[in-house]
Amino acid sequence: DDGTYSSTGQDSCTECDSGYYSSTGEASCTKCDGGSYSAAGASSCTSCDAGTYSGAGADACSDCEAGDYSDGRASSCTTCAAGTYSDAGASSCTSCDAGTYSGAGADA
Repeated sequence: DDGTYSSTGQDSCTECDSGYYSSTGEASCTKCDGGSYSAAGASSCTSCDAGTYSGAGADACSDCEAGDYSDGRASSCTTCAAGTYSDAGASSCTSCDAGTYSGAGADA
């Protein structure tokens, strides 16, 4: 079945761990790439949404910290450039208003 695997000589299939996936007839599970995740027994990995990230083999995506952003399927977040800022979980950085400034990675 999808989301399971079986090595040679086994009498049953084993469910893939979270962070891994398999298709029907697989002898092992495949680790999800960075920027995606899966629950146990998955037949595929799900891409992280914008504003989140994950390393390889993740069971969930994490929000980017304030001052960082991601545009989706990210294995890490990108620091906002000087003159911009972001809240936690941002998909982009916001430019500072006229008369204000910020250093790189600013959260306000």
